[in-house]
Amino acid sequence: MIRAIIFVVLIILLTSCSETQDNAFTVDYKFQTPPVRTMGDAADDPAIRPDSGLILATDKTAGIYIYDNEGNEIYYIEGGEPNNVDVRDDWIAFTDRSDNTVKYTNLSSETFVIDTNMAVYGICIGFINNELRAIVTEEEGVKIQYWNLLDQILLQTIDITADEDNIPLKGNEAEGCVIDDENGHIFISREGSRGYLKAFDAETLELIKVVDSRDGNINGDPEGVTIYKQSQQVGFLILSSQGDNKFNMYDRSYPFSYLGSFKINGVEDTDGIDVTNQSFKHFPKGFMVAQDGKNLPNNQNFKIVDMEEILKKKLILAGSID
Repeated sequence: MIRAIIFVVLIILLTSCSETQDNAFTVDYKFQTPPVRTMGDAADDPAIRPDSGLILATDKTAGIYIYDNEGNEIYYIEGGEPNNVDVRDDWIAFTDRSDNTVKYTNLSSETFVIDTNMAVYGICIGFINNELRAIVTEEEGVKIQYWNLLDQILLQTIDITADEDNIPLKGNEAEGCVIDDENGHIFISREGSRGYLKAFDAETLELIKVVDSRDGNINGDPEGVTIYKQSQQVGFLILSSQGDNKFNMYDRSYPFSYLGSFKINGVEDTDGIDVTNQSFKHFPKGFMVAQDGKNLPNNQNFKIVDMEEILKKKLILAGSID
């Protein structure tokens, strides 16, 4: 009898400890898009136009969808193999794996094309020193290119593994990235067995800090990364921790402290994400879009989450951590 009581107590203590260390809450999505037309691993990366709330989202084998923020399909642009897409002000840019180019436009001019001379993968854009710049990552490679898009000048190329020791022979590519224009930081998620989120200086591309890794709060590949802005320079990063279907949050400001995690009900194996703080009809505090890598029994799609729910639960989580 005594042994049985001790066993029950141990189970309770271990369960309690696990919940404390998890630091994750769960939210529901409010809307979802129709499944993409292509079967298999096809849906990949969303980007939000903050002025209109429209969502651009890639089918990396076939084209780009445009949805409203209730998930309704507005338009479909067929062609190419657009892997990742990003938006900044009037500018839209994406990587096209069919010809290893970066294509971009501000919708009032022609479409510009840059031949990167590498196998393209991820992209993020932003304004640094009033210049429209882009980070472009290499598929199954370690290269990170830094471009001045308007002048079509390759400013710099770095190796995402340059700060590491005993580098694995493969699986070292980066894909997810985001430029913090206001704070002058660039965040890049490095996939593979290391699973790093790294912060770089937007002027020099010098490494500032390894923000997190699989030895910390990342499980499996770190994928999409985005920034929820609460003021000009304050807010938090959201990172898809693909291996445990979580979304990690980090302070936007140095030292980029981990703030906890959340899950989205019914969303698994997420690649790309994006978020806006702009207010819309259903979303007074903005909304987040996440690729759903499962969405069974249908093809993959994108889920839309009310940021107000995330912010409320984040506050409760912060109190429990403190």
